[in-house]
Amino acid sequence: MTDVSSQVAAAHLELIDAVSNALAVSESIPTAGSAATLAIDRYREDGWNALAEALKRRLAGLTVDETHLDEEDRMILSAIDRAAEEPRWLYRVAEQAEAEAAEQIAALILAATWGEREALAALNEMREAALAAGIEGSTAHAFVAIVQGERRLDAILDSYENAQAGLVERTLFALTQREQERS
Repeated sequence: MTDVSSQVAAAHLELIDAVSNALAVSESIPTAGSAATLAIDRYREDGWNALAEALKRRLAGLTVDETHLDEEDRMILSAIDRAAEEPRWLYRVAEQAEAEAAEQIAALILAATWGEREALAALNEMREAALAAGIEGSTAHAFVAIVQGERRLDAILDSYENAQAGLVERTLFALTQREQERS
């Protein structure tokens, strides 16, 4: 079994969850298969053709030739298998990824507050990518607000309705710890 990085599992959480649920539940729950099919179709539309074909085969109970898949695709398949066998695993690994991301983002925010141009540019690019995707009030917007001095979780979540509450909260906690270490 391919080792699955927590970041890969978190990045593809919705797909992994939908397909693993479809594989794990009985045929008496047809909506699980429908949700998996929709998630797979979205991936196909985004250009993940080899992975989408492999997942359709897996759902149909057919064997999958993984030689045509890249490493990330194989990790996703492995994560689906593991989540189908152990559903709570997926949420543990997603939490781990969120904690790791919060630590990295806190370091980026701290650097940006000190005026480091590369850190400021990275946060601005995140915000611009969210805007380009049509997401107003995103997590990236919340991070920029934190750089600008906002540290109250409730105020941030009220102002940025599409921000991931858990990630913002963990980032604030990690940032507070880093700031205390510096003083």
